Amino acid sequence: MNDKLRVGKSKLGARRRALDLQQADLAARCGVSRQFLGLVESGRAQPNVQVALRLAAELGCSVEDLFGPASARGPQGLAVQLVQPKLAAGSRLDVANVGGRWVAHAADTADSLGGGFSESDAVLAWVDGRAEAKPHRPVAELENNITIAGCDPALGLLRGAGGSTGASGTLAVPGRCVWINCGSARALQMLAEGWVHAAGLHYSGGDPDENLRQVRRLDPAGHWQLLHFTRWENGWMVRPEARKDFNGTADLAAKHIRIANREPGSGSRHWLDAELSRANLRPAEVLGYGDELSSHWQCARALREGRAEVAVGPRAIAAAFGLDFVPTGEVAFDLVVPKMHFDHPNLQAILQRVRSRSFQREVETLAGYNALEAGARVG
Repeated sequence: MNDKLRVGKSKLGARRRALDLQQADLAARCGVSRQFLGLVESGRAQPNVQVALRLAAELGCSVEDLFGPASARGPQGLAVQLVQPKLAAGSRLDVANVGGRWVAHAADTADSLGGGFSESDAVLAWVDGRAEAKPHRPVAELENNITIAGCDPALGLLRGAGGSTGASGTLAVPGRCVWINCGSARALQMLAEGWVHAAGLHYSGGDPDENLRQVRRLDPAGHWQLLHFTRWENGWMVRPEARKDFNGTADLAAKHIRIANREPGSGSRHWLDAELSRANLRPAEVLGYGDELSSHWQCARALREGRAEVAVGPRAIAAAFGLDFVPTGEVAFDLVVPKMHFDHPNLQAILQRVRSRSFQREVETLAGYNALEAGARVG
């Protein structure tokens, strides 16, 4: 263990105990989570300057008394578990502490780059075959990051959010919201395996209870809570040149129209398979059925580039890509949050933002969207 972490561990915890302070009380006074303070005391994390000053003030000593001169050194590597295990050294990472373990997602993926590069937390280093994140943000920020997986493009509006504020209006809990763009089944799998704090899903084309049924199937004990997020107008995104030949599902086979399809388990694929069944169409009769893409924007891009004529998706994505649109109804996109994460200060900050009228007004500027029930509990 290096000197910096050894000094932090021996002096901070000892000083707190000497003053007969509970870890949770000191954490609350300093605007950090008890879990993060425990990491600092154990030598596995280092606070930023603002948090270090608050700790010193509460404990009646100087920062040097707690952390010593070595606290000015650069950030150390964090041992992380990689969601994508074969990343190359130097890859940019989004890092968060989920249920007591450090988790790292690739910051730059085919699904995340639709809108360009976004901020990240660290870069990957391999040390004796183990993955380490080399942070370029204070560890206190990474400790309080929130990760949400799902395919609703409106989740991008939460990216970077977080940082709940204290009574004075100053930043009390650092951190941000990281959006992992993926289909509903993959999002729920990552939630079940402890890779993210929350997941989003939409299986409810025409059935308002389908999302809840899917959650209860995976979580029969009721440890997860379902929250409304958005509703959007769903339908067929259509390449303008193909619009005259396409009016609905039956035309896929009758007029040999090629589809840009989503991956199994996604809400769009779930809806499409039900539509084909109702139309008595076999997947083998649909051109492009086996060509699977992993996001709405990738499907829209395939249409723009002439690789397919139609795809299932939201009106808002069709409008953004200059595509025609054949509506089929609304879908509800809901958030799934384990009850164990509900007290996370940044999750509460994000949910407060989701429930705010300003956020709902922003969502409703997207074509075909509404968010009037955002944040309300389901079931």
